[in-house]
Amino acid sequence: MSVGGKRSLLVLAAALLAAHAFGKPANAQAIREDARPSPNISFPESGEVLMQADELSYDKATRVVTASGNVELAYGERVLLADKVSYDETTGIVTAEGNVALLDPQGDVAFADQLVLRNEMRDGVIDTLRVLLSDNSRLAGHSVVRSGGNLTTLHRGVYSPCDICGEKGQTTPLWQIKAFRVVHNKQEKRIVYEDAFMEFFGVPVLYVPYFSHPDPSVKRQSGFLPPTIASSTELGQQLEVPYFWAISPDKDLTLIPRFTTKENIVYQGEYRQRFETGRMKAFATGTWPRTQQANSPSNNDFRGSLFGNGEFDIDENWSWSFRTELATDDTYLRKYDLSGTTDLINNLNATYVDGRNSFTADTYYFRGLLATDSESTTPWVAPVLQYEYAFPDQILDGNVSFSANAMILGRSLGPQSRRVSSTVRWDRRETSANGFVYRFFGSLRGDFYSVEDVPNTAVPGADFEPQTIVRGLPTIGAEWSYPLARSEGGVHQVLEPIVQLISSPNVGNTVEIPNEDSLSFEFDDTNLFSEDRFAGLDRWETGTRANVGLRYSVYTPSGAQANALFGQSYRLEENTSVAAETGLRDETSDYVGRIMVSPSNNLLAVYRFRIDDERFKIRRNEVNLLGRHGPVSAELGYGYYAADQSVTFQEREEVYLGSVVKLDEYWRLFGQTRQDLADHRTVANRVGIGYEDECLDASLMFSQSFYRDRDYEPDSSVMFQVTFKTLGTGSPAGARGFE
Repeated sequence: MSVGGKRSLLVLAAALLAAHAFGKPANAQAIREDARPSPNISFPESGEVLMQADELSYDKATRVVTASGNVELAYGERVLLADKVSYDETTGIVTAEGNVALLDPQGDVAFADQLVLRNEMRDGVIDTLRVLLSDNSRLAGHSVVRSGGNLTTLHRGVYSPCDICGEKGQTTPLWQIKAFRVVHNKQEKRIVYEDAFMEFFGVPVLYVPYFSHPDPSVKRQSGFLPPTIASSTELGQQLEVPYFWAISPDKDLTLIPRFTTKENIVYQGEYRQRFETGRMKAFATGTWPRTQQANSPSNNDFRGSLFGNGEFDIDENWSWSFRTELATDDTYLRKYDLSGTTDLINNLNATYVDGRNSFTADTYYFRGLLATDSESTTPWVAPVLQYEYAFPDQILDGNVSFSANAMILGRSLGPQSRRVSSTVRWDRRETSANGFVYRFFGSLRGDFYSVEDVPNTAVPGADFEPQTIVRGLPTIGAEWSYPLARSEGGVHQVLEPIVQLISSPNVGNTVEIPNEDSLSFEFDDTNLFSEDRFAGLDRWETGTRANVGLRYSVYTPSGAQANALFGQSYRLEENTSVAAETGLRDETSDYVGRIMVSPSNNLLAVYRFRIDDERFKIRRNEVNLLGRHGPVSAELGYGYYAADQSVTFQEREEVYLGSVVKLDEYWRLFGQTRQDLADHRTVANRVGIGYEDECLDASLMFSQSFYRDRDYEPDSSVMFQVTFKTLGTGSPAGARGFE
C-alpha cells in the first residue's frame, strides 16, 4: 500500500499507555522514509488506544509521533478526531490541529481549530472552543482551560440549547446565557456562570452575578423550577416559585409557595419516595385567610388540605395501598384553585392475587363538598371484603366460580347495615358445526343482612325496627348468537344477532334493605346483555326476561372501521324494583344502541342513545366526535339525559367543545367551552396560546368558571407559564410523580 494510502494501526496495551517499547518496527510502507521508527518509544501507563490515520511518522530526534490525515484516536472512552495529531513522548503532550473534535464519556463533543492536551487527554488549553453537549445544547467560549478531565473553564462563555433557524438573516438563538466566566464541573454535574446576562434574540433582559444549573447528565437535582404567573378575580395577582429538593435518589420534596395580592401566601408541598417494595406521594397545602367571609364554610383561621397515595408489595401475591384526601372545609380546594373535585375519598386496601383467584379488603371514608352534602348522613365502610375463586376443574363442561362479599357500613345519622353475600356461578360456552354460538349459565346467590335505622317509606319520619334479613336467588340462563362473517375485496363484515334468556324467581327488592351500592343505575348499550344490571349487591334483578339485539362491525384495508349495536329487553312481568325513568320497568324496555364510525385514524364518531319504546321520545343522547385535519384537532361532546327521580336527577343537557390549532411548527392556539343547555348558561371557558420548540415552552391562558357555592364565586383568571428547557423541567405539576 502506498504511503498516502489509509492505514489503521491498533496498539494494544503498549501504544500511548503502556510504558514499554515497540517490539519491532512497523510495516515500512506505513512510515515516511525520512522518519524511521525507534524501538524505544515510551507512552504513559494505563489501558489501550486505537489510532487510525492516513499517515504516521516518528521523529527519533524530537521523540514526537505524528499522525496526519483523518486522524481518529480512541483513548478509553474518549475519542479525538483531527486533521493532524502529534504526541510528544518527552512531555506527554498531545497537540491536535484542524477540524478538531473531542468526544468524552458523557457524550459531550468539543470542537476547536487547535487544542493541546496532557495528562492522558484530561487536561488542555484551547483558544476557542465550541461544545455540543449530550442533550444537543451548546457551550462556547474563548481562552478555554480544561483540567483533570473534570473542569472546563471558558472566558466570555455562551450557553444555549436553541437552534439558529437562519430565517431572514437570523444569527442569534431565541435565548442564550452569556457570562464573563463559565465553568462546567463534570464531577458535580453543574454549569456555573459568573456575571451572566440572559438574552432574547440577542437583547439582554436579565443580569445575575451568579447562576448555575445542572448539566445534561443530571436527571434530577435540587434547585428552583420555572415560576408560574397568574391573575384571578378571587385571588388577585399570583406568583408560584417552586423549589425542588432532591433529598436522595429515592425521595424528593417540592415546595411551592403561592404569593397572592388578595389573600395570604398559600403554602404547598409535595413529597415523593420510592421503596424497594413500592412508592408513595403526598401533597399538602395550607393558608391563613386574610379575611373571613360571612358565607365561608370554614370556622377556623387555618384552611388546608392533604392528598396522598401509595402502593406497596408485601410478597409475590400480597400488596397494599392507601389513598388520602382531606380538606379543612368544603370550598377551600375550589376557591384557591387547587382542585375541582366535589367528593373526597379515603381508602385503605389489601389485595391478594394468585392466578384467577383473588381477595381484597378495603375501608372507605367519604366526604361530600357540595352545599347539599351532609357529613352526618355520609357513610363510612369498614371493612368491605371481596373473595373470588375459580375452580380448576370443569363441571358439566362448564367453568365454576365462587365469590363472597362482606361489608359493614355505618353513618352518624341514618341506616346502618352489615352484609354477607356469596354466589356460585356455572358458565359453559360452545359452538355448533353450523356456526351457532351457545352459552349456558346459572348461579345461586345467598345474602345475609343485619340492618337498623332504615327509613320506613310508608310512614314518613319513622324507621323500621332493627332486623335480620336472609334472602336467596337462583338464576338460570341461555344465550344464542350467530356471527355471520363476510370478506370481499379486503373488507371484513360481521353481523351477529343475539338472543339471551334469563329466569329467576320474581321476588323483587325490599325497601327494608338500604340501597347503598346500587344507586347509580343506567340502562344502556353496555349492559343490554348483563345478567344483573345493578352495579352493587343491595339490589338485584329478578324475574324472567329476554334480551335481544343485533351487533354489526366492518373493517377495511385502509383502517376504516365501524360497529353498531341495537337492542331491547322484554319481561314477563313489570319490574317494580326500578323507576319508570330507567326504561326497564315495563314489560318492554326502551330501545338502546350505539353507533361508532372511524373512517380513518384522524376521525372517530360515537353515538349512544336510549329511546322510549312507546312514544319514541329520546331519553338519552350522547355524541362524541374526535377529529384531526391538518393543523386542527377538535373534540365535540354532547349529552342529553331525561329527568330521573329515582336518583334525583333533573333533566340535563350539555355540550363541550375543545380544539387545538397548530399555527406552525411552534405556535398553537387552544380553547375549550362547556355549556349547560338545560339552564341556558355557560359552565366554563378556557382559551390560550402556546409556543414550544427545542429550548422553550411557554403558554398564556385565560379561563372562566361560572360555578357558585357559598364563598366560592364565579372567577376569571389569566395564567402565564414558561419553561426554559435544560434549566429546569416543567411547572410544579411537572415535578410530581415518579412515573
